[in-house]
Amino acid sequence: MNRTRFGRLLLVGGTGLLILLLALPCILSVVVLFQEGVMRFDYLMTSELGFVALCTALLLLCGTLLARTPYLLLVISFPFLLVSLFSLALLSDPPPVLAAVLLIVYNLSLVTLLVHGILSLR
Repeated sequence: MNRTRFGRLLLVGGTGLLILLLALPCILSVVVLFQEGVMRFDYLMTSELGFVALCTALLLLCGTLLARTPYLLLVISFPFLLVSLFSLALLSDPPPVLAAVLLIVYNLSLVTLLVHGILSLR
């Protein structure tokens, strides 16, 4: 298996995990709706699964470097992902506005990583 194929395999795995990570709150809210009859959407689930997001970002990074695809979106979104995730994890009782802004930045960086993964697979 050469470098390009292995890089593409890492890109497919990282993109698939990222799609699952972003779709999981919606899927579980539909499951809870059918089971209990109450709509509950856990908007914090993506940040609670931050370890999966970091593993996904590392898979995308390694896949991008091995497949030699353009990496501008990855370079832009990776630091935002790290800073916002660690800020959310380490701040104890942050102001609600700061927590909301960090959560929005974190989720936007996940979406940017997803766009990078999809564009790299073309």
